[in-house]
Amino acid sequence: MVDRRTFVSSLAAFAVPGLVQSRQALAGPAASDWSRDSRSAIRLIGAGSTGEAGALRLQAGLQITLSPGTKTYWRTPGDSGVPPMFDWSGSDNVAEVRVAWPAPHRFADGGGQSIGYKMDVVFPLAVTPRDPAKPVVLVAKVDYAVCDNICIPAKGEARLALAAGAAADPALAGEVAKFSARVPLTSQTGMALSVVSVDTAGTHPVAVLAAQVGPGDGRVDLFAEGPEATWSLPLPEALDTSGPVRRFKLTLDGAPRGVVALDHPITFTLVSGPRALETRLRLT
Repeated sequence: MVDRRTFVSSLAAFAVPGLVQSRQALAGPAASDWSRDSRSAIRLIGAGSTGEAGALRLQAGLQITLSPGTKTYWRTPGDSGVPPMFDWSGSDNVAEVRVAWPAPHRFADGGGQSIGYKMDVVFPLAVTPRDPAKPVVLVAKVDYAVCDNICIPAKGEARLALAAGAAADPALAGEVAKFSARVPLTSQTGMALSVVSVDTAGTHPVAVLAAQVGPGDGRVDLFAEGPEATWSLPLPEALDTSGPVRRFKLTLDGAPRGVVALDHPITFTLVSGPRALETRLRLT
């Protein structure tokens, strides 16, 4: 996971003015053109950089905007749907692209529940150049789903030149920063998750967890992910609807055949209002 503080601080970073201006001129527009589908569109946004030379990281965002009433999915989509798939192989002078996932929402979806985003989402990106002295062109090919009552596959492709220095358009960089602030951290003051009990008497183990969320207002939710994409855990069930500590019940169904779920760590994303915590726990 990418620490959102890296993204936020990078948006305020400035290099030598003349150098910044020349690099921005080489980079071109602050955002790519929209790549449109019938009910959605994607684009890339430039958001400045951090570090220099071998430590240079170019900051960007992959934005998906959706028609009213539709949604797209998180990396773990829930009972239905498919997560966005990102292909960066068409990029030039790019060694690595790290994608950060803003905290998602839970939605009733037919007979089950899904996990994702409505209306608009920006995935913050940290781009490592192969050669920091050469231009970088980021090319995103994205396969995703746009859903209301039914899901329709969607595709988009966006291309954007990125340059070191301050963001060419602070307002667009602010959109990346806004969603970066929603990326879960591994430590949040006043937030914690712990195991209360594990019942192994039934077909599948059932864990009860206590989430410390504090007195603040806003939605509280919990999401669970196995160690690999082959896992398909159910969504935790909320046992409390108020108070600074909330309990959730997780039935450990959905591990691959032959795998003992209690032998493996589970990644939890705890959401409390605008803040989110990501932590790994063994439930034994």
